[in-house]
Amino acid sequence: MLGNVELTIGEALGVSLTGVTVVFLALIALLIAIIIISKIVGGIEGNVTSGKSEQKPAQSAPAPRKAADNSMDPALLAAIVGAISMEERSRIESFRIVSITEKK
Repeated sequence: MLGNVELTIGEALGVSLTGVTVVFLALIALLIAIIIISKIVGGIEGNVTSGKSEQKPAQSAPAPRKAADNSMDPALLAAIVGAISMEERSRIESFRIVSITEKK
């Protein structure tokens, strides 16, 4: 493939190092682009945090738990909880789902 070109060990290491450097620089550029785009989209949606840590809502005494309705498929329930967590950009422990009703 290279024809009659012969590389010394030093040249081969240099070519390898150059390739690895290019790949990591491209990954860093992608990371920076993703961060910038997420800040822009968050700003448009009005969800940008101003560098302050999010404050948890004050929790009063825990309400008595109702019996869980086990009629819903656990996989579907997990998917709903995951989707809410991703949309709210918060941990699952920071919110509580009271009821889920299906719209037809």
